[in-house]
Amino acid sequence: MVFGTPVTDVSTAISRLPRRARVVAGPGCGGPISLLRELGRQALEGDTEPHLRSGLQLVYPFGEAVTAGAMRYDTWHVMGPVRKWVEAGRADYLPIRASQVPSVLQAWDPDALLVRVTPPDRHGYCSLGPSSSYPLPVARWARTVIGEIDESLPRTLGQSTLHVSSFAALVESTDPTPSYAGAELDEVSTAIARSVREILPPKPTLQLGIGAVPEALVASLADAARGELRFAGMGCDAMVALFENGVISPHALLPTPGVRAAELMGSPLLMEYADLHPGIGVYPSGLSHHPVPLGELDRFVSINSALEVDLWGQVNAEAIGGRQLSGVGGSSDFFEAAYNSDGGRRVIALPATTPTGTSRIVPRLDAGSVATVPRQMADLVVTEHGVADLRGRTLTERAEALVGIAAPEARDQLSNELARTTGSR
Repeated sequence: MVFGTPVTDVSTAISRLPRRARVVAGPGCGGPISLLRELGRQALEGDTEPHLRSGLQLVYPFGEAVTAGAMRYDTWHVMGPVRKWVEAGRADYLPIRASQVPSVLQAWDPDALLVRVTPPDRHGYCSLGPSSSYPLPVARWARTVIGEIDESLPRTLGQSTLHVSSFAALVESTDPTPSYAGAELDEVSTAIARSVREILPPKPTLQLGIGAVPEALVASLADAARGELRFAGMGCDAMVALFENGVISPHALLPTPGVRAAELMGSPLLMEYADLHPGIGVYPSGLSHHPVPLGELDRFVSINSALEVDLWGQVNAEAIGGRQLSGVGGSSDFFEAAYNSDGGRRVIALPATTPTGTSRIVPRLDAGSVATVPRQMADLVVTEHGVADLRGRTLTERAEALVGIAAPEARDQLSNELARTTGSR
Protein backbone atom coordinates (compact mmCIF):
# COMPACT_ATOMS: atom_id res chain seq x y z
CA MET A 1 0.00 0.00 0.00
CA VAL A 2 1.15 3.54 -0.82
CA PHE A 3 -0.82 6.22 1.04
CA GLY A 4 -3.70 3.74 1.17
CA THR A 5 -3.54 2.80 -2.55
CA PRO A 6 -2.70 -0.84 -3.29
CA VAL A 7 0.47 -1.68 -5.19
CA THR A 8 -0.20 -4.83 -7.17
CA ASP A 9 1.14 -6.76 -10.15
CA VAL A 10 0.28 -5.75 -13.70
CA SER A 11 -1.81 -8.86 -14.41
CA THR A 12 -4.03 -8.36 -11.39
CA ALA A 13 -4.53 -4.66 -12.11
CA ILE A 14 -5.69 -5.27 -15.70
CA SER A 15 -7.81 -8.29 -14.78
CA ARG A 16 -9.97 -6.07 -12.57
CA LEU A 17 -11.22 -4.08 -15.57
CA PRO A 18 -14.63 -4.91 -17.10
CA ARG A 19 -14.50 -7.47 -19.90
CA ARG A 20 -15.38 -4.90 -22.59
CA ALA A 21 -13.65 -1.99 -20.90
CA ARG A 22 -13.29 1.35 -22.67
CA VAL A 23 -9.67 2.21 -21.93
CA VAL A 24 -7.67 5.43 -22.43
CA ALA A 25 -3.86 5.35 -22.31
CA GLY A 26 -1.38 8.17 -21.83
CA PRO A 27 0.71 9.05 -24.93
CA GLY A 28 4.29 9.54 -26.08
CA CYS A 29 7.07 9.40 -23.51
CA GLY A 30 4.35 8.90 -20.89
CA GLY A 31 3.05 5.71 -22.49
CA PRO A 32 2.23 3.02 -19.85
CA ILE A 33 4.02 0.24 -21.75
CA SER A 34 3.80 -2.51 -19.11
CA LEU A 35 0.06 -1.98 -18.62
CA LEU A 36 -0.60 -1.83 -22.37
CA ARG A 37 1.35 -5.04 -22.98
CA GLU A 38 -0.71 -6.83 -20.36
CA LEU A 39 -3.96 -5.41 -21.77
CA GLY A 40 -3.04 -6.89 -25.14
CA ARG A 41 -1.96 -10.21 -23.65
CA GLN A 42 -5.21 -10.72 -21.79
CA ALA A 43 -7.18 -9.74 -24.91
CA LEU A 44 -5.30 -12.35 -26.97
CA GLU A 45 -6.06 -15.01 -24.38
CA GLY A 46 -9.76 -14.15 -24.60
CA ASP A 47 -10.02 -12.91 -21.03
CA THR A 48 -11.07 -9.43 -22.13
CA GLU A 49 -12.35 -7.56 -25.21
CA PRO A 50 -11.01 -4.05 -24.54
CA HIS A 51 -11.57 -0.96 -26.64
CA LEU A 52 -8.49 1.26 -26.39
CA ARG A 53 -8.08 4.92 -27.33
CA SER A 54 -4.87 6.92 -27.15
CA GLY A 55 -2.72 9.53 -28.83
CA LEU A 56 0.67 8.81 -30.36
CA GLN A 57 2.44 5.84 -28.79
CA LEU A 58 6.18 5.41 -29.22
CA VAL A 59 5.78 1.68 -28.53
CA TYR A 60 2.78 -0.49 -29.45
CA PRO A 61 3.07 -3.60 -27.26
CA PHE A 62 -0.61 -4.41 -27.88
CA GLY A 63 -0.18 -4.59 -31.66
CA GLU A 64 -0.64 -8.35 -31.92
CA ALA A 65 -4.01 -8.11 -30.17
CA VAL A 66 -5.12 -5.38 -32.59
CA THR A 67 -4.07 -7.27 -35.72
CA ALA A 68 -5.71 -10.42 -34.39
CA GLY A 69 -9.00 -8.59 -33.89
CA ALA A 70 -8.93 -9.21 -30.15
CA MET A 71 -8.77 -5.51 -29.29
CA ARG A 72 -10.32 -2.40 -30.84
CA TYR A 73 -8.02 0.58 -31.16
CA ASP A 74 -8.86 4.19 -32.04
CA THR A 75 -6.43 7.08 -32.29
CA TRP A 76 -6.22 10.68 -33.44
CA HIS A 77 -2.51 10.17 -34.33
CA VAL A 78 -2.12 7.75 -37.24
CA MET A 79 1.60 7.07 -37.50
CA GLY A 80 3.96 4.11 -37.76
CA PRO A 81 2.31 0.69 -37.61
CA VAL A 82 -1.11 2.25 -36.99
CA ARG A 83 -1.33 3.22 -40.68
CA LYS A 84 -1.41 -0.45 -41.69
CA TRP A 85 -3.97 -1.26 -39.01
CA VAL A 86 -6.28 1.51 -40.21
CA GLU A 87 -5.92 0.40 -43.83
CA ALA A 88 -6.75 -3.17 -42.82
CA GLY A 89 -9.77 -2.07 -40.79
CA ARG A 90 -8.19 -3.25 -37.53
CA ALA A 91 -7.97 0.26 -36.08
CA ASP A 92 -9.87 3.47 -36.66
CA TYR A 93 -9.06 7.17 -36.87
CA LEU A 94 -10.65 9.95 -34.81
CA PRO A 95 -10.52 13.23 -36.81
CA ILE A 96 -10.45 15.68 -33.90
CA ARG A 97 -8.50 18.77 -32.89
CA ALA A 98 -6.12 18.34 -29.98
CA SER A 99 -8.13 20.75 -27.83
CA GLN A 100 -11.21 18.55 -28.37
CA VAL A 101 -9.61 15.33 -27.15
CA PRO A 102 -10.55 15.63 -23.45
CA SER A 103 -14.22 16.44 -24.19
CA VAL A 104 -14.47 13.64 -26.78
CA LEU A 105 -13.04 11.17 -24.29
CA GLN A 106 -15.37 12.42 -21.57
CA ALA A 107 -18.38 11.82 -23.82
CA TRP A 108 -17.02 8.33 -24.56
CA ASP A 109 -17.31 7.62 -20.81
CA PRO A 110 -14.10 5.60 -20.28
CA ASP A 111 -13.94 2.78 -17.79
CA ALA A 112 -10.23 3.15 -17.21
CA LEU A 113 -7.23 5.41 -17.67
CA LEU A 114 -3.74 3.90 -17.80
CA VAL A 115 -0.85 6.29 -17.15
CA ARG A 116 2.87 6.30 -16.42
CA VAL A 117 3.71 8.27 -13.26
CA THR A 118 6.49 9.09 -10.85
CA PRO A 119 6.50 7.56 -7.38
CA PRO A 120 4.45 9.69 -4.98
CA ASP A 121 6.31 12.45 -3.17
CA ARG A 122 6.16 12.85 0.60
CA HIS A 123 2.79 14.56 0.26
CA GLY A 124 1.36 11.73 -1.83
CA TYR A 125 1.47 13.42 -5.24
CA CYS A 126 2.54 11.58 -8.40
CA SER A 127 3.64 13.47 -11.51
CA LEU A 128 2.50 12.55 -15.01
CA GLY A 129 5.96 13.61 -16.11
CA PRO A 130 6.20 14.32 -19.86
CA SER A 131 2.50 14.19 -20.72
CA SER A 132 -0.44 15.99 -19.15
CA SER A 133 -2.46 16.91 -22.27
CA TYR A 134 -5.48 14.65 -21.94
CA PRO A 135 -4.42 12.25 -19.11
CA LEU A 136 -4.91 14.87 -16.40
CA PRO A 137 -8.53 15.78 -17.31
CA VAL A 138 -9.45 12.16 -18.10
CA ALA A 139 -8.25 11.14 -14.63
CA ARG A 140 -11.16 13.15 -13.22
CA TRP A 141 -13.76 11.22 -15.25
CA ALA A 142 -12.53 7.66 -15.69
CA ARG A 143 -14.07 5.15 -13.30
CA THR A 144 -10.69 3.54 -12.69
CA VAL A 145 -7.20 5.04 -12.88
CA ILE A 146 -4.18 2.72 -12.84
CA GLY A 147 -0.70 4.16 -12.51
CA GLU A 148 2.50 2.55 -13.76
CA ILE A 149 5.27 3.78 -11.48
CA ASP A 150 8.51 4.73 -13.25
CA GLU A 151 11.39 5.71 -10.96
CA SER A 152 13.18 7.59 -13.77
CA LEU A 153 10.22 9.64 -14.97
CA PRO A 154 10.78 13.40 -14.51
CA ARG A 155 8.69 15.20 -11.96
CA THR A 156 7.48 18.12 -14.06
CA LEU A 157 6.01 21.43 -12.97
CA GLY A 158 2.97 23.17 -14.41
CA GLN A 159 -0.26 21.18 -14.03
CA SER A 160 0.82 17.55 -14.14
CA THR A 161 0.17 15.98 -10.75
CA LEU A 162 -2.34 13.48 -9.38
CA HIS A 163 -2.72 12.57 -5.74
CA VAL A 164 -2.15 8.91 -5.02
CA SER A 165 -5.75 8.64 -3.83
CA SER A 166 -6.82 9.16 -7.48
CA PHE A 167 -5.55 5.67 -8.36
CA ALA A 168 -7.45 2.42 -7.93
CA ALA A 169 -4.10 0.62 -8.17
CA LEU A 170 -0.42 1.22 -8.77
CA VAL A 171 2.00 -1.17 -10.48
CA GLU A 172 5.76 -1.15 -10.86
CA SER A 173 6.84 -0.56 -14.46
CA THR A 174 8.98 -3.26 -16.05
CA ASP A 175 9.79 -1.07 -19.05
CA PRO A 176 12.05 1.99 -19.34
CA THR A 177 10.60 5.41 -20.08
CA PRO A 178 9.68 5.53 -23.78
CA SER A 179 12.24 7.61 -25.67
CA TYR A 180 11.84 9.72 -28.78
CA ALA A 181 15.09 9.82 -30.76
CA GLY A 182 14.06 12.65 -33.06
CA ALA A 183 14.27 12.91 -36.81
CA GLU A 184 17.49 12.83 -38.79
CA LEU A 185 18.36 16.29 -40.05
CA ASP A 186 19.46 16.75 -43.66
CA GLU A 187 20.19 19.55 -46.13
CA VAL A 188 16.51 19.98 -47.01
CA SER A 189 15.25 20.32 -43.43
CA THR A 190 18.16 22.63 -42.60
CA ALA A 191 17.41 24.86 -45.59
CA ILE A 192 13.72 25.06 -44.67
CA ALA A 193 14.61 25.89 -41.07
CA ARG A 194 16.89 28.68 -42.28
CA SER A 195 14.06 30.25 -44.28
CA VAL A 196 11.61 29.90 -41.38
CA ARG A 197 14.05 31.60 -39.04
CA GLU A 198 14.23 34.62 -41.37
CA ILE A 199 10.47 35.24 -41.12
CA LEU A 200 10.18 35.04 -37.34
CA PRO A 201 9.15 38.21 -35.48
CA PRO A 202 11.38 39.42 -32.63
CA LYS A 203 11.02 37.55 -29.33
CA PRO A 204 8.39 35.05 -30.51
CA THR A 205 6.64 32.22 -28.74
CA LEU A 206 7.09 29.28 -31.11
CA GLN A 207 4.83 26.27 -31.47
CA LEU A 208 6.47 23.39 -33.30
CA GLY A 209 5.26 19.99 -34.43
CA ILE A 210 7.19 16.72 -34.65
CA GLY A 211 9.69 16.03 -37.42
CA ALA A 212 12.94 17.02 -39.08
CA VAL A 213 11.98 20.61 -39.97
CA PRO A 214 10.86 21.71 -36.47
CA GLU A 215 13.87 20.01 -34.90
CA ALA A 216 16.22 21.62 -37.42
CA LEU A 217 14.67 25.00 -36.61
CA VAL A 218 15.22 24.57 -32.86
CA ALA A 219 18.82 23.51 -33.48
CA SER A 220 19.38 26.56 -35.71
CA LEU A 221 18.28 28.89 -32.92
CA ALA A 222 21.16 28.01 -30.60
CA ASP A 223 22.90 31.29 -31.47
CA ALA A 224 19.81 33.50 -31.13
CA ALA A 225 19.87 36.45 -28.77
CA ARG A 226 19.71 35.69 -25.07
CA GLY A 227 16.17 35.68 -23.71
CA GLU A 228 14.80 35.81 -27.25
CA LEU A 229 12.53 32.76 -27.34
CA ARG A 230 9.70 30.89 -25.68
CA PHE A 231 8.04 27.67 -26.82
CA ALA A 232 4.56 26.18 -26.57
CA GLY A 233 3.01 22.85 -27.47
CA MET A 234 5.93 20.45 -27.30
CA GLY A 235 9.37 20.21 -25.76
CA CYS A 236 12.28 18.43 -27.48
CA ASP A 237 15.94 17.61 -26.81
CA ALA A 238 17.32 20.61 -28.71
CA MET A 239 15.63 22.98 -26.25
CA VAL A 240 18.07 21.91 -23.54
CA ALA A 241 20.89 23.73 -25.35
CA LEU A 242 18.68 26.83 -25.69
CA PHE A 243 18.23 26.92 -21.91
CA GLU A 244 21.96 26.38 -21.38
CA ASN A 245 22.84 29.17 -23.81
CA GLY A 246 20.31 31.55 -22.29
CA VAL A 247 18.32 31.76 -25.56
CA ILE A 248 15.32 30.72 -23.48
CA SER A 249 15.51 33.19 -20.64
CA PRO A 250 16.22 31.81 -17.16
CA HIS A 251 13.70 34.40 -16.00
CA ALA A 252 10.93 32.79 -18.08
CA LEU A 253 9.42 31.00 -15.11
CA LEU A 254 6.00 29.85 -13.96
CA PRO A 255 3.17 30.70 -14.47
CA THR A 256 4.40 31.44 -18.01
CA PRO A 257 7.49 29.24 -18.37
CA GLY A 258 9.98 29.28 -21.21
CA VAL A 259 8.56 25.97 -22.45
CA ARG A 260 4.78 25.62 -22.03
CA ALA A 261 4.19 22.06 -23.22
CA ALA A 262 1.46 19.48 -23.56
CA GLU A 263 4.10 16.83 -24.23
CA LEU A 264 7.82 16.43 -23.78
CA MET A 265 9.07 14.29 -26.66
CA GLY A 266 12.72 13.41 -26.28
CA SER A 267 15.49 11.23 -24.95
CA PRO A 268 16.75 10.79 -21.37
CA LEU A 269 18.63 14.09 -21.91
CA LEU A 270 15.35 16.03 -21.97
CA MET A 271 13.68 13.91 -19.28
CA GLU A 272 16.51 14.48 -16.81
CA TYR A 273 16.70 18.20 -17.61
CA ALA A 274 12.93 18.67 -17.18
CA ASP A 275 12.91 17.18 -13.68
CA LEU A 276 11.67 19.98 -11.39
CA HIS A 277 12.88 22.58 -13.90
CA PRO A 278 10.95 25.81 -13.19
CA GLY A 279 11.31 26.97 -16.80
CA ILE A 280 9.52 23.90 -18.20
CA GLY A 281 5.81 23.44 -17.52
CA VAL A 282 3.61 20.55 -18.66
CA TYR A 283 -0.10 21.36 -18.93
CA PRO A 284 -3.44 19.81 -19.88
CA SER A 285 -5.02 20.61 -23.25
CA GLY A 286 -7.18 23.37 -21.79
CA LEU A 287 -4.01 25.46 -21.47
CA SER A 288 -1.55 23.80 -23.83
CA HIS A 289 -3.75 23.67 -26.95
CA HIS A 290 -6.71 25.95 -26.41
CA PRO A 291 -6.57 28.87 -28.85
CA VAL A 292 -7.94 31.43 -26.39
CA PRO A 293 -5.16 31.42 -23.75
CA LEU A 294 -2.51 30.84 -26.42
CA GLY A 295 -3.92 33.69 -28.51
CA GLU A 296 -3.30 36.05 -25.60
CA LEU A 297 0.46 35.55 -26.04
CA ASP A 298 2.14 38.20 -28.21
CA ARG A 299 3.94 37.06 -31.37
CA PHE A 300 2.69 33.48 -31.18
CA VAL A 301 4.03 31.66 -34.25
CA SER A 302 2.59 28.28 -35.20
CA ILE A 303 4.86 26.15 -37.40
CA ASN A 304 3.51 22.87 -38.71
CA SER A 305 4.25 20.51 -41.56
CA ALA A 306 1.94 18.95 -44.14
CA LEU A 307 1.67 16.25 -46.75
CA GLU A 308 0.79 18.65 -49.56
CA VAL A 309 -0.41 22.18 -50.32
CA ASP A 310 -2.47 23.07 -53.38
CA LEU A 311 -2.31 26.24 -55.45
CA TRP A 312 -5.25 27.74 -53.56
CA GLY A 313 -3.31 27.37 -50.30
CA GLN A 314 -5.35 24.47 -48.94
CA VAL A 315 -3.22 22.33 -46.64
CA ASN A 316 -3.54 18.56 -46.40
CA ALA A 317 -1.81 17.11 -43.34
CA GLU A 318 -3.80 13.88 -43.03
CA ALA A 319 -4.44 11.62 -46.02
CA ILE A 320 -3.18 10.85 -49.53
CA GLY A 321 -5.17 8.78 -52.00
CA GLY A 322 -7.62 7.89 -49.26
CA ARG A 323 -4.83 6.49 -47.04
CA GLN A 324 -4.76 7.95 -43.55
CA LEU A 325 -1.15 8.91 -42.87
CA SER A 326 -1.36 11.36 -39.98
CA GLY A 327 -3.91 13.40 -38.03
CA VAL A 328 -5.26 16.87 -37.37
CA GLY A 329 -3.18 17.20 -34.22
CA GLY A 330 -3.00 20.68 -32.78
CA SER A 331 -2.59 22.53 -36.08
CA SER A 332 -6.12 23.99 -36.16
CA ASP A 333 -5.90 25.08 -32.52
CA PHE A 334 -2.46 26.62 -32.91
CA PHE A 335 -3.30 28.38 -36.16
CA GLU A 336 -6.39 29.91 -34.56
CA ALA A 337 -4.24 31.04 -31.61
CA ALA A 338 -1.70 32.62 -33.97
CA TYR A 339 -4.51 34.44 -35.77
CA ASN A 340 -5.66 35.98 -32.46
CA SER A 341 -2.13 36.76 -31.27
CA ASP A 342 -0.76 40.28 -31.63
CA GLY A 343 2.01 39.79 -34.20
CA GLY A 344 1.25 36.09 -34.63
CA ARG A 345 2.02 34.11 -37.76
CA ARG A 346 0.79 30.82 -39.23
CA VAL A 347 3.47 28.86 -41.05
CA ILE A 348 3.38 25.62 -43.03
CA ALA A 349 6.89 24.24 -43.55
CA LEU A 350 7.45 21.19 -45.76
CA PRO A 351 9.90 19.73 -48.28
CA ALA A 352 9.04 20.55 -51.88
CA THR A 353 8.97 16.85 -52.83
CA THR A 354 8.14 13.52 -51.23
CA PRO A 355 10.89 10.89 -50.72
CA THR A 356 9.80 9.37 -54.05
CA GLY A 357 10.18 12.67 -55.89
CA THR A 358 6.51 13.66 -56.16
CA SER A 359 5.75 17.37 -55.77
CA ARG A 360 4.13 18.39 -52.49
CA ILE A 361 2.87 21.57 -54.14
CA VAL A 362 -0.07 20.27 -56.19
CA PRO A 363 -2.61 21.93 -58.52
CA ARG A 364 -5.58 20.82 -56.39
CA LEU A 365 -6.15 18.43 -53.53
CA ASP A 366 -7.55 15.22 -54.99
CA ALA A 367 -10.65 13.34 -53.90
CA GLY A 368 -8.69 11.17 -51.47
CA SER A 369 -7.11 14.14 -49.70
CA VAL A 370 -8.34 16.31 -46.84
CA ALA A 371 -8.18 20.08 -46.32
CA THR A 372 -6.84 19.98 -42.78
CA VAL A 373 -6.15 23.72 -42.90
CA PRO A 374 -8.47 25.79 -45.14
CA ARG A 375 -6.87 28.22 -47.58
CA GLN A 376 -7.65 31.32 -45.53
CA MET A 377 -5.73 30.06 -42.48
CA ALA A 378 -2.19 29.67 -43.85
CA ASP A 379 -0.12 32.87 -43.81
CA LEU A 380 3.20 31.57 -45.08
CA VAL A 381 4.28 28.35 -46.80
CA VAL A 382 7.98 27.46 -46.70
CA THR A 383 9.98 24.88 -48.66
CA GLU A 384 13.71 24.54 -49.23
CA HIS A 385 13.18 26.81 -52.26
CA GLY A 386 11.87 29.80 -50.34
CA VAL A 387 8.83 31.41 -48.73
CA ALA A 388 5.38 31.97 -50.26
CA ASP A 389 3.60 34.77 -48.41
CA LEU A 390 -0.14 34.22 -48.94
CA ARG A 391 -1.36 37.05 -46.75
CA GLY A 392 -3.70 39.40 -48.60
CA ARG A 393 -3.07 37.65 -51.92
CA THR A 394 -5.66 36.83 -54.58
CA LEU A 395 -6.07 33.25 -55.75
CA THR A 396 -3.85 33.92 -58.76
CA GLU A 397 -1.19 35.66 -56.68
CA ARG A 398 -1.25 32.81 -54.16
CA ALA A 399 -0.78 30.25 -56.89
CA GLU A 400 2.10 32.18 -58.45
CA ALA A 401 3.85 32.43 -55.08
CA LEU A 402 3.41 28.70 -54.44
CA VAL A 403 4.70 27.76 -57.89
CA GLY A 404 7.80 29.79 -57.04
CA ILE A 405 8.68 27.58 -54.05
CA ALA A 406 7.84 24.26 -55.69
CA ALA A 407 10.57 21.89 -56.86
CA PRO A 408 12.07 23.30 -60.10
CA GLU A 409 11.11 20.18 -62.06
CA ALA A 410 7.44 20.62 -61.07
CA ARG A 411 7.10 24.32 -61.86
CA ASP A 412 6.29 24.01 -65.57
CA GLN A 413 3.42 21.63 -64.91
CA LEU A 414 2.10 23.81 -62.09
CA SER A 415 2.41 26.95 -64.22
CA ASN A 416 0.51 25.27 -67.04
CA GLU A 417 -2.24 24.31 -64.62
CA LEU A 418 -2.35 27.87 -63.31
CA ALA A 419 -2.61 29.24 -66.87
CA ARG A 420 -5.34 26.76 -67.71
CA THR A 421 -7.46 27.74 -64.72
CA THR A 422 -6.92 31.50 -64.98
CA GLY A 423 -6.93 31.77 -68.75
CA SER A 424 -3.74 33.86 -68.67
CA ARG A 425 -0.22 33.11 -69.89
